[in-house]
Amino acid sequence: MDNPNQSPRNEYTPVSEERRLFLEEKYKRRNLAPEALIIRPGLRKLHLATVVLAIGTAGYFTLYADFGDKETCFSPLRRLYRRKVNDFWSLSEEEKKQLKEQGRL
Repeated sequence: MDNPNQSPRNEYTPVSEERRLFLEEKYKRRNLAPEALIIRPGLRKLHLATVVLAIGTAGYFTLYADFGDKETCFSPLRRLYRRKVNDFWSLSEEEKKQLKEQGRL
């Protein structure tokens, strides 16, 4: 070992032919078996949860997170989103007129 900082684990250790064949067979048994290629239901649920969490986090940071008063790349999208939400939750002049005629406003 020329370099005193080098870990002994980084050095190549010769392996006997018998050991090499045993390790190859072990690899084939574990990783190339048909059972190893099946995606387990728990992993599918984990993948779905990860995707939902990533989309939710991205949506939060895009629409709600406070980045201060400065203009960001999300500002136009935030303005559009807030305008659509306000339009949805407020009454138009025509709707107000109809409600007044019905006596509900």
